[in-house]
Amino acid sequence: MPPEAIALVRDLALILLVIEAIVLAAPLVIVPLYAIRYLRRFRTPIRPALRRVRYGVLEVEQATNLVSSMAVQPLLWATAAADGLKRGLGHLLQRR
Repeated sequence: MPPEAIALVRDLALILLVIEAIVLAAPLVIVPLYAIRYLRRFRTPIRPALRRVRYGVLEVEQATNLVSSMAVQPLLWATAAADGLKRGLGHLLQRR
């Protein structure tokens, strides 16, 4: 293949990639703009629902914290204590 043909194909591929990037990026720019624009109309009916969602998320967070403190924390304490004892004993045995 001559170098001119390779350069032409390369240029066409770059143009195609730029067009593809624009097509894929357009919804990521346009959708948030319209969402913000139309959100102002629905602000009043949405607020009570958002409060309920926030309280639900807080309840889930509290439950997660409780479960992790009951299930994971004792395992972490036991692992840390065993590792500390192992290192301490290893240090004492190396000194002698």
